Order: sequence, then structure tokens, then C-alpha cells
Amino acid sequence: MLLPLEYHFPDNLVSARHLDKLLATGYFRTGNYLMRTRVLYFNEEILNTLHIRFKLEKHQFSKNLQKLFNKNNKHFTYKIQPYSITLEKENLYRAHRKRFKGNASLSLTGFLFDNYHKNVFNTHEICIYDGSKLIAYSFFDVGANSMASIIGIFDQQYEKYSLGIYTMLLEIEYAKTIQLKYYYPGYVAYEPSQFNYKLRLATHFEFYDWFTCRWVAYENRHKKKKVFDFFNEKMKIAKQWLNAFNIPHQELFYPFFYMGAMYPKSDCVKSMMNFLIQDFELEGIYYIVEFHPEKMQIFLSGITLHKYNYEADIDYAQVFDEKEWKRVLLYINPSIQINNEYELYAGWLFLQELFRQYVSPPPLPEKGFQDNKNA
Repeated sequence: MLLPLEYHFPDNLVSARHLDKLLATGYFRTGNYLMRTRVLYFNEEILNTLHIRFKLEKHQFSKNLQKLFNKNNKHFTYKIQPYSITLEKENLYRAHRKRFKGNASLSLTGFLFDNYHKNVFNTHEICIYDGSKLIAYSFFDVGANSMASIIGIFDQQYEKYSLGIYTMLLEIEYAKTIQLKYYYPGYVAYEPSQFNYKLRLATHFEFYDWFTCRWVAYENRHKKKKVFDFFNEKMKIAKQWLNAFNIPHQELFYPFFYMGAMYPKSDCVKSMMNFLIQDFELEGIYYIVEFHPEKMQIFLSGITLHKYNYEADIDYAQVFDEKEWKRVLLYINPSIQINNEYELYAGWLFLQELFRQYVSPPPLPEKGFQDNKNA
């Protein structure tokens, strides 16, 4: 299974050893749940993500980071303690939130706990002070042998001090003092991105390889296949099968693919890319060829539109454009696994017959209509 995103929702308190296991299998925490992010659609760009970690035993700061660390230690004081949500931290979060790109929670409570006011992780904080003024803080989770950095917030007036990096340096030093083995800063991307600042933290990283389920030296990342490249390879095969029998189709990106991972037991479509089979459209019913990332097979799938509660009617002219779907999609029957171009062609013929039953007018009766009054 290679879902672009994969979610884990803990039912109860996550123990220290269970957190270690989840982190070691490529999960990271966001809100009150954990995710494995293999492919991310961020700011209208597709990123291949890498979950990274490094060993603390032999870790040393670079000269530049050591200089930053020493400088800030002279200017500011800090406290390390169990987390707490305060109005002061909420206000700092709201001011800092403007730096976030994409959809960010409106509050710190929303970001950390999805507004449930319940934490299932062993969360601590580092608070940075200029005199008595709180100017930065970070939250991190602690396991039996690992630490996961969650979020860092700082006062924009102190931007020149790189307080976001500084809080992570303090986390790393604290992790060493309590003799942890691994530090997990989150994920970076193969492509240039705003997440890649984390690579400054160490000289040697490991990343979690989605295909072998093992941690690999970061410098070997280009020897491994990117997940979105893998998806594209499967889609190229599907396109060859479609072209073999000149089946008309349109390639569309599906930006709501994350819904299929967030609600795994639902009928939400899970693929990122698909081919819409043309000339097979009833009102709100469509057929696509897709690589299903959960079943790891190419499928000819029937789909329909998710209708929201507030909608009286659906504007079917606004379902998709030349490049992408504009609506959340749900699977319907039939859904046919395809192994070669002949099976795809047979499925296409089946759809022709299926549609003929719906769009063809009913047969005329053999006898003319008789008026019972005149019979």
C-alpha cells in the first residue's frame, strides 16, 4: 500500500515505546493524530516527502549552529517543562501564523489537539525569554528512546536571532542529556521546499524508504524511487493500454486524494491522477482509469460526486476543467481490476453496453395503443 497520505488515530494515550515504534515506521505527529506523508500537494505543487531522523550519540552542531547556539544562550534564558497552553502562547501563535503557507489552524490548541482539549502524547515545551518576555517556544514529544519536534513559534521582532532553529537546537541538547537515541525533526522534500531548513540540523540523516520500509542514509536518496514517479509510471502503462484501442480519455489531477486516506473506510477516491473515459457520462456518474494506491493495481472505476449537506443542487458543468477535478469523488460499482490492454478494452465494451441500456429509448410496443373506451 502506497497511499500518498496515511493517517493513524490513537484511541488512547500513546505510550513512550509505542511512540518510538510509530516514529520508526515513518509516522509524524500533527494534531492529535499521526501521518505518513509520501506525497504532498502544497501550494499547488506536488512534493515527494522524506521523513528524516538522525542519531544523537555522535551528533555535533556545525560551526555556524554552535555560534548561533552560544550567542542566543548569552542573550536569552529558557525553561524546559511539561507543555501548557496559555493566552500568551496563543497570541504569539496567531501573530506567527501569518508565516505559515497553506491551511493553518486558527489557534495553537487547534494545531496541537484539533480542539479536543485532550493530549494523548508525552508533550513538553521549551520557552525562550528576553528578560520576563516570552519571545519563542517549541513543543516536542518524548518517547523511550526518541524525540519528535512538533512546532516552533517565535516573535517576529526577534527574527534575526533564528529562534525557530534555536528551539530545535535546545531540543537536541535536551534529548542528549536524557540519553535518547533518535531525534525526528519531521519531513523534508526531494524538491526545494520551505521544509528543507531542517537539513541544517545535522550532517548525517536517515530517511524512511517507503518501498523497503527501512531507514536509509540520506545521501542515497537519489538511488531510491520517488513515490509520485512510481505513480506516474503506472499511469503511463494505463495510458498505453488506452491508446492501444484508441479509447478516448482525458487526464485529470485529483487534489482531494487526501480524503481517501483521512477516511479509509469511506468510498472516497484515493488516486492522485486518473484518466476520465470520455463519452460515458450520465448526470453525476463518470468512469475513470486509475492506479489505486491502496490496492496497488490499475482499475477501471465508476465514480460519482459527493454532495454536501448545504447543496440543493449540483452544477455538473463545474465538476472538472481541463486539468483537474473540482469536486470530491466517491467510488460506485462497477470497479474492475485491469491487468492488460485487452482487459481494459473488454471493460470499455462492457461500459458501452451498460450505457446503452440507460441512454437508448425503450422499444416501441408491437401493437398500437388502444383506447379502452373504444375497445
